[in-house]
Amino acid sequence: MGKTKKISVTGLILMIFTSIFGFANTTVAFDQMGYASIIWYVIAAFLFFLPSGLMFSEYGSTFKDAKGGIYSWLEQSIGEKLAFIGTFIWLSSWIIWMVSTSSKVWIPFSTIFAGHDATQNWHLFGLNATQTVGLMGVLWILVVTYCATRGITSIAKVSSIGGIFVSLLNVVLFVVSLSILFLNHGQLAEPFNGFSSIVNSPNPSFMSPVAMLSFIVYAVFAYGGMESMGGVTDSLKKPEKTFPRGIIISTIMIGIMYALSIFLWGISTNWHQTLSGHNVDLGNITYVMMNNLGFVFGNSL
Repeated sequence: MGKTKKISVTGLILMIFTSIFGFANTTVAFDQMGYASIIWYVIAAFLFFLPSGLMFSEYGSTFKDAKGGIYSWLEQSIGEKLAFIGTFIWLSSWIIWMVSTSSKVWIPFSTIFAGHDATQNWHLFGLNATQTVGLMGVLWILVVTYCATRGITSIAKVSSIGGIFVSLLNVVLFVVSLSILFLNHGQLAEPFNGFSSIVNSPNPSFMSPVAMLSFIVYAVFAYGGMESMGGVTDSLKKPEKTFPRGIIISTIMIGIMYALSIFLWGISTNWHQTLSGHNVDLGNITYVMMNNLGFVFGNSL
């Protein structure tokens, strides 16, 4: 038998980056708190993502030959019963997340054909818009489940295509935003007023200290999913060194990417003009801001 190819530090960093970094997290952050979201994302990177990642890397290097991921870690640490309960809760949380995503997936679908989020006007069988989208979400889950039972090959192909397009989204944001900044002679659509912009949100819902602290939920969610990397430790080259090194580098890279992306949105998006309307919500915020990015770029030209 030939030797199995091991994953290097670079490969691990790319895997962590594609699993953790979410383009939509930057638009949600800007919508909720504007530039003030940057500090919370940086805090979450170093007070949540880094320590939890190092904890996972410790588990991974200790149980580097285990193939069960998080279940194997818990089973060998606290026993089978608690490991089963912990893993069941973990998987259940992912199912809840997937149910939410199955409804949101129809927003980009409608945007492809209508040019904007048209799901608020969809009606089937006498159902209102929310019920219609929910029914279509059920249909999406059934389709995905069917594909999953047919093997990993088809899913891997779709994931590869999706990964390419997500990477291109980031490239588009950077290139177009910097072009707008150049064409507008350095003027930002959302004014940056130094320390005031860093700590104060333009969103009236996030101006109180309690509301600002609640934003940490969004920031922590933006770094969720690190535990899913536990299943690859047995495929790493020297996991006791590779995993911690990959975690530290990824923390710095993802933290910088989130902070920079949020700032770049301020080049094209004025919060009060673009995001304060009733037709903007957490489901379609990414498409509203991307549409606005193209509109502002056209005006700048």
